Formats: sequence, C-alpha cells, structure tokens
Amino acid sequence: MKIIKLFVILLVFSSCKNKTDFIKTKTILSEIDKLKSKSEIEKFIQKRDTIFRKYELKNLQDFDRNFGNDSINKILANKLNVKSSYQKADFDNNGYTDLLAIGDNHDCYGSGGKSCSFLPIVLMNYGKNKIKVYNINSEWQNAIVPKVEFINSQPFLVIYKKKYDWFKKTYLESKTVLTFKFDNFIEFNKAPKQNKITKIEFSTSGCFGTCPVYKLILNRDSLSTFNARYYNFNKDREITYGKEEGVFTTTINKIEFDKLEEILNYCNFVKLNNEYAVTHTCDQTGDLKITYNNGKTKTISDY
Repeated sequence: MKIIKLFVILLVFSSCKNKTDFIKTKTILSEIDKLKSKSEIEKFIQKRDTIFRKYELKNLQDFDRNFGNDSINKILANKLNVKSSYQKADFDNNGYTDLLAIGDNHDCYGSGGKSCSFLPIVLMNYGKNKIKVYNINSEWQNAIVPKVEFINSQPFLVIYKKKYDWFKKTYLESKTVLTFKFDNFIEFNKAPKQNKITKIEFSTSGCFGTCPVYKLILNRDSLSTFNARYYNFNKDREITYGKEEGVFTTTINKIEFDKLEEILNYCNFVKLNNEYAVTHTCDQTGDLKITYNNGKTKTISDY
C-alpha cells in the first residue's frame, strides 16, 4: 500500500460526502467538556506538543500586528459577533467534543517586537485523551475569522476572510464552509456527483531542489504503476540526479480505489479549474489526469 501513501497529495482536492439527514451522536463526556476557564484551555493546549508551550488564547480584536490585515480582520470579527477566543463543537459527530481555539503561539516576532504568530487551531477529540491538532490557517494565511456555525443542527467550521481586490480597489468578503472528512477539514458539498472513475494519473516535475519526481498511474481493474524518477528514496543530488529509481507495480485494493473516487467526486473535480498556481517561482508542478464515465478525461495542472 506504499503507492497509496505516495498519492496523498491528491487529498488537497478533497471534500465531503453529502448527508441529507443529520443525526447527532450522543455526547460522551471527555476532558475538553470539563475545560471552563482561559487558563485551563491554554494549559490543555500547551501540553499537546512542545511547539504549543507558549500558546496564549487571544480574541481576534486583541491582535495588533504590523502586518496581516489585523485592522480589517477586527472589523469583520465585530460584524460577525466573534468575540470569544474559543468554541466547542463535535465536528466529526463521533460523540466527543472538539475545540476551536484562536491564539498567539509566540514563536515569531515582527517589527516593533510584536508577535506575528496568529494561530487558530482545532483540537479533534477521539476519546481516551487522544487529541489531534489541526492548524486551520496554513491554507488561508495571515488573517481569517473562524467560527462554528450550524446548518440543519450540524456543526461546521466556517472561515470568513477579507481580501483586497486590486481591480475593484476594495476588500471583498469570502465565506467557506468546512466539514471534517477524510482526516481533515474540507469544503462542504451537499450534493456530490457520482462519476465512475477508471484511472487516476498523477505526475510531478522537478523544482529548484530535491522535490520527488515521479509518475503514478492507478487503475481500477488492472495493474497500477509507480515510476520513481528522482529524489523519491534518496535526496542526495550527487547519487540520485540522472539515475531513475525504478518502476513498481501493484494491484490497488477496490476499497482503497473507491475511497479515492469518493474524494474526487465530492470536490466535483469536473468543475475544477484546469490550472492553479502560486505566485512564487522555482517550485514544482503537479499534473492530475482523471479518466471517468467511459473515456472522458479531466486534467488539472497545479504549479
């Protein structure tokens, strides 16, 4: 199943399965339910990992960095009436209460000595003190307003953000509804398509460094191949460059292929853009090609 692990990059295109009727699981009391004060929650977060040892709960209105659009974010937070540094909800409906926290991790400093480490996180609760922490700002950057909202009694993590539109010369507000599925927070889709996928191909280019270069072909009903070109198993330039690492084959388990099909269908891959890109250079490109519904294809290039 090593090929499946190498395919994890496809999860960036993921979303969630539709549920027409939400049935709430009975709450199972856990340590998070007992947390009542700011100091109790901070201590609980700080003991999760050494990287959170200085974590301080802070309201969005209390951030005052010299960058990051904090002033705009405060206006948005006030408009949405987000005045608390934490909220509790069971995002994955497993019966255990999860925790959304807004805080300052005090792990970097900008000009003027002000902390620049705005870090909203979610602690997913699996019972028996099994907690996994998710940084929900890594894909949104700098200034967001996270909030728990309910749709048909089901809790969702909603991300609000204001971004400056240089063409319209004004700030535009966006709202993204996230649910917890496939071990991550992903955009909610209430009506996912049911396309029949027969082949998934994914390849990477090189970069200014030792990014893994490979081509992966996953077939539903025949052998799948992993063509490991450079830097997949060995990052040493002197040893690896120009020497392909081998071609590996396996038969993908039907259950695993169905999972990938569910992920791609939920994000409505047919409607995704054909190209995505970051603004910096010297990075690598990932090319995804999906064959579905008796020979139709969809290709997506992501620089």
